[in-house]
Amino acid sequence: MKLENSKLQRPRHGGDIYTKKVQSDFSVNVNPLGIPQPVKQALTAAVLQTAAYPEYENRLLRETIARDMGLRMENVLCGNGASELFAAVVHALKPKKAVIPLPSFYGYEWACGMEHADVHYVRLQESEGFAVTESLWDSLTAETDMLFLANPANPVGNGISEDLLYELFVHCRTCGITVLLDECFIEFTGQDSAVKWLNEFPNLVVVRAFTKIYAVPGIRLGYLLAQESICRKIARQLPEWNVSVLAQAAGIAVYSAQWEKDEYIRQTVRFTRKERAYLESGLKKIFGDGITIFLSDANFLLLKTELPLYELLLEQGILIRDCSNYQGLGNGYYRIAVKGHGENRRLISEMRNIWR
Repeated sequence: MKLENSKLQRPRHGGDIYTKKVQSDFSVNVNPLGIPQPVKQALTAAVLQTAAYPEYENRLLRETIARDMGLRMENVLCGNGASELFAAVVHALKPKKAVIPLPSFYGYEWACGMEHADVHYVRLQESEGFAVTESLWDSLTAETDMLFLANPANPVGNGISEDLLYELFVHCRTCGITVLLDECFIEFTGQDSAVKWLNEFPNLVVVRAFTKIYAVPGIRLGYLLAQESICRKIARQLPEWNVSVLAQAAGIAVYSAQWEKDEYIRQTVRFTRKERAYLESGLKKIFGDGITIFLSDANFLLLKTELPLYELLLEQGILIRDCSNYQGLGNGYYRIAVKGHGENRRLISEMRNIWR
């Protein structure tokens, strides 16, 4: 399918709390533990630094990320959120034919449209929980330039096993296909990053974000990990000072020695699993066969029901993500974030009232 920019709609996302009366926002998937205290403190202090330009080329932040990842600074680029990096990758590498499994994040399609790339959609099977399987290989040929993939996926939340990922990377390397791997939710799964294979696969580009795991979507901070030659090409597509003083300070604070980042992530994984199970159990008790809940490893759940959940919950001040605009889904699909126990309990209570 050839994408024409004039026909592309602007991406629609969750988080529209500005035009609606919302008490609880379940449409955006950020860490239910909230912003870590060191990040809050760094943001407060950085306000006084906003009279100056940000540090040029984000060198301090890139060095900090590289040290944590066991890489060199030249393997790291930072962006104004992951979305800016998706666009920069496409502008730099100019794929003529890209493969996007469905359903998936609309930002991949939007980025491809910027370079008029020919996009081939691979519809994953609902009967298989929209999981990536080896059947994807059939769509990855020598004519394919780029594959967009997320681990875990959005909006489904299911992960990809390490063995399958590795086989996929080998196949794409053989075919000369660049793999753009979106790991913006990887920390919630407890799974290792594919970054450990970066030296083995020159065709691999990993995009991650501070947004979700550190609960700072308003700061807009993402980063990209790839071999140095690819990073140099992508860097030419990024504007100067593309990361603000506030975002730089927040990112550096994540890796400060004043707290245990790894312990925070372990607590996040434990809490997310517990509350995700609570939501899933509660919904099944209420709706029974009237709802389908798809397997998720992330901090959200994809639901399918004939009830107009979006409208019914919004009447109660609860915003969820209507997934009808995701290609490969349609009407009746909704995504809910895993939040704190109090808000999760209220959601279950409102769901119970709806079903009565």
